[in-house]
Parts: sequence; C-alpha cells; structure tokens
Amino acid sequence: MIAANQGVGTRFEWRQPEAFRRFHQLIADGQVVASLRFEKVCGTLATAEYGGARWTFKRTGFWSPRVGVRQAGSDTDLAIFTPRWNGGGQLAFAAGRKFELKSLSFWEGDWAFETVDGSEVVSVHGPHGLAHRRGEAALGLCAASLPETPILLLLIWYLRILMLEDAAATAGAAVWCG
Repeated sequence: MIAANQGVGTRFEWRQPEAFRRFHQLIADGQVVASLRFEKVCGTLATAEYGGARWTFKRTGFWSPRVGVRQAGSDTDLAIFTPRWNGGGQLAFAAGRKFELKSLSFWEGDWAFETVDGSEVVSVHGPHGLAHRRGEAALGLCAASLPETPILLLLIWYLRILMLEDAAATAGAAVWCG
C-alpha cells in the first residue's frame, strides 16, 4: 500500500540526479520516497525501492517481449507486463489483479496504469530532458486502497525510460542506415 501521507493530491517528481547515470529518484514533499536503479549501462535489469520494499524489473524476449516483476532476491515473478505493439500493454499479477498501461495524450508524453474497469491508479508525465531526465507522477482516487500501487508507481517510470531509450536507439539506427 502507498503511505497514508502520500495519497491523492501528493505531488510526485521523478528526477535523475546525475547526468547520463541510470539512477532515478521519486520525490514527494521534498523527500526521496523511492528509487529506480538500472544495474548496467545498457541492460534492462533494474532494482526499485519504496518504503523498505525492493523489487526487480527485467525485460526479456525480442519478438514477444515482456517485463517480469520480482521481489528482490526471488526467482518467482510477482507480475508480468506484456507490451502491445501500439505502446500500451497489460500488467498481470500472479495473485490475479490486472492493470492496463495506456497513453493519455496524442504525443504519448502522458501515460497511466488503469484498473480493468478504467479507473486511473497512477499516471506519469515525462520523462523530459536530455542529460537529467525528469517527470511528474500522480495517484488516482483508487490508488490508496491498492497494495500494488507502489509497484505501479515505479514500473510506469521504468517502462517510460525503456520506451525513450528504444526510440533513441531506433532513431540512431535510422540515421546510421540512412
């Protein structure tokens, strides 16, 4: 569950403190409340921390990619995110609950995880910036009652970073091959 003092109306900000280092912090009320650290310069394995809990996120597969969410140190997936070709996707927890990742804007700068009935749980605007990536996050009305909210808050930023890096790599390949 999300901390009681970090509910709807809390302003969250994602920051990348050091240029080009794949480490991000989630700030609420001027305090670091969570972090996301990619383990390698070019890999997809990341460790996420929030409120003393730790998880790992890792993308696998090429033709049928997916992102596994695990408790840090475990070999068992808590959840699997399956992307769709249009940029969204579905996150299915082993316990049964599912969430949809959807773009909220034409230019795809705003994204949200929603429940299957369409209620917004977490949303993110960004990332922006070249050397220091930053963005904003917000909680929906149902966020405080869902135990998955901390994972969703971290995973949405992880996915947005991967989307941005994939787009940059594609653009670079197009220039190289052009």
